[in-house]
Amino acid sequence: MELFGLDDLIYGLGIDPTNDQLDTLFFEFERDFIVSPFTFKGYQVKIALDFSTVDGFEDYPETFVHLITRKGKRNVRVFDRHRANKIHWIRCILEHHDDEEITYFEYPEEDETIREYYWYKDADFLVIMERITPDYIIVTSFHVDDARNRRYFEQKEAWYRNQI
Repeated sequence: MELFGLDDLIYGLGIDPTNDQLDTLFFEFERDFIVSPFTFKGYQVKIALDFSTVDGFEDYPETFVHLITRKGKRNVRVFDRHRANKIHWIRCILEHHDDEEITYFEYPEEDETIREYYWYKDADFLVIMERITPDYIIVTSFHVDDARNRRYFEQKEAWYRNQI
């Protein structure tokens, strides 16, 4: 799949997905990360397959749930239709990480781990990876949905550009 061919997965996906919609989202995740695992920069991409503890999503793997939900009030994870509807973009962005449309930068987290950011700015979608020897894990991905979030990631990118 090419970056320019990416579109939302489910037309009209609402804030409260049906079981069929969740199954469609999971099918894409399963196809991209379980059935046909892949390597990224020469390393295996790993995902957490333990069942989620997020209320309402206990039948799904932890990484899948993390990719379709976001922190809401009181840090409770809630379904994020914009993030979920682009779940099939993650592998495509990683496979095209060297394309000029993908902006790359690194940023050290509070625990001193270095996270790698792959930002498809034209579509406001970001994938965050972390190198866990000997593999990579998908930390998260999401739709950059407002000016505050955009500034936040632009500041991280600027910090990285000033370091290199």
